[in-house]
Amino acid sequence: MDQNLQTVIAKIQKLLALSQSSNANEAATAAAIANKLIDQYRLSSDDFQDANNADSDPLVDDDSYIYESGRITRWRASLVMILSEHYGCACFNDITHNPEGRQVSRYKLVGRKSDIEITRYMFTWLSAECERLTFSEARGKGHTFSNSYSLGFVRGIKDQLVVSRKEAESTASSTAIIHMNARYDEANDFMEKKYKLRKTKSRSSIYMDRYAYDNGRVRGANTHLGSAMGSGGKVKLLNG
Repeated sequence: MDQNLQTVIAKIQKLLALSQSSNANEAATAAAIANKLIDQYRLSSDDFQDANNADSDPLVDDDSYIYESGRITRWRASLVMILSEHYGCACFNDITHNPEGRQVSRYKLVGRKSDIEITRYMFTWLSAECERLTFSEARGKGHTFSNSYSLGFVRGIKDQLVVSRKEAESTASSTAIIHMNARYDEANDFMEKKYKLRKTKSRSSIYMDRYAYDNGRVRGANTHLGSAMGSGGKVKLLNG
């Protein structure tokens, strides 16, 4: 990881430590600033000043898997895909089988090392945050309610990533925006050429508790990014 990214990650670690508090406003504010730092770092002129110098951060395979499971947890798989695309990585399920013959899903990232590091960091933190909030707010309400709440949480994160990107792009150069947006396509092309992946069938639909999903979505939006940062460093929370 390059020195600039290490500095950004160190700042993010301190900010996200605040989210361990039960204070929802404090958690939302800390995470809003954390993601803003990431998007600003990735759109900085230093990061994209030489589009031809790809060797400084070449396309690579991650040396391990970001998520492994014998039975896929729907919200985790969705979170992996959302974060990897947002931060410029391609991702695929490198399926294998354990000694007992059971299928094991292994999600692997492909992209530039700096993008992989950011995706991994945010996935680790947001997975833990989703588990914490689901346990706190959906405990005892049944499996369907919990799953729907978690999926809503992930959708709320996706909504706010879109907002965050637009805010970061509003102060970035057009060249930087073009280069950053191209990173996902480049990673995806690299992955497809190397692994020659076959398209898989879409998953069957699952029963959804709409009330739980909507509550999780609002919580996910507030916990991860909140709305736009206002004056005084406060985050305007969404209404349920």
